[in-house]
Amino acid sequence: MLNQIFRFFIFFGFATVLCAEDKPELPPFHHIVGVKPSKAIKVSEKFELGDEGELICATCHGLKDIDKTPVEKVDKNSADFLVGGSYRRITGFCYRCHDEEKTQRDNIHVMLDSQGEIKKKNCTFCHEEVPDRDKKLKLSELKLRVSMQKICYGCHLKDPHFNSVEHQVKPAQKEMLERIQKHSKELNILVPLSEKEEVICISCHTPHQYGVIDPEKPAGNQVVIEDLEKGIEYEEHPWNEVFSADKDVRLEAFNQRHNMNVQFSYQRITQEALLRLPAKDGQLCLVCHDFKD
Repeated sequence: MLNQIFRFFIFFGFATVLCAEDKPELPPFHHIVGVKPSKAIKVSEKFELGDEGELICATCHGLKDIDKTPVEKVDKNSADFLVGGSYRRITGFCYRCHDEEKTQRDNIHVMLDSQGEIKKKNCTFCHEEVPDRDKKLKLSELKLRVSMQKICYGCHLKDPHFNSVEHQVKPAQKEMLERIQKHSKELNILVPLSEKEEVICISCHTPHQYGVIDPEKPAGNQVVIEDLEKGIEYEEHPWNEVFSADKDVRLEAFNQRHNMNVQFSYQRITQEALLRLPAKDGQLCLVCHDFKD
């Protein structure tokens, strides 16, 4: 973890640096300059280096005379601000030199080692201490570091997938709460709600790898996944051509407007990860919703 943090600091250059003598200070999170890339860094031939092979302003930026332009006057929205044009995510630009795999965090949801033993360190990312798996614990006894509503946001975005934010509310109908209670009991699953009876991330998702909690217990009854390191997986679908054709015009206009090259592909889920029930066939949805003809 310390190595990852160290790489993070070096990667973004928290220390304020200068492009050259008598130049204005660069903003925080700026990449360091004036150093030679290590052998672990593969700099593209499209990226200009200094006379001695060191990183310079023009290594990353395509704007003319950016090193002579006051920071506050640099046009960050220009297509030439970063070499190669605009990027959907800044990391897409960073990974042109840096090895993406080496910058990834460990998947703390992989909680069992090769012998099937608990990785206790992973438990303490969310819990103050390792809970007793053999006991039925109250919420207060789980000793979560923050509330159930917020604990996922330590690593994940609040809107990691379509309709996630819209789901994080209290059911508008009393019948839905009754349906959740009824189906939870019938299906022997756990569907946690907040203290205000709101749907939260762990209402649908479980943070634990299959087998960490006894699958016979509601808290451990979940979708089985063979390789949690891979996570969710997809496969091509015959309808891809139809869906793609429907979006071709709009997608082309979007790419031209933002100087990007976003591609669209309609795929179907083949492997789901960390769900209490399968969602791809609607089982999970039916715990709360009643779809009538």
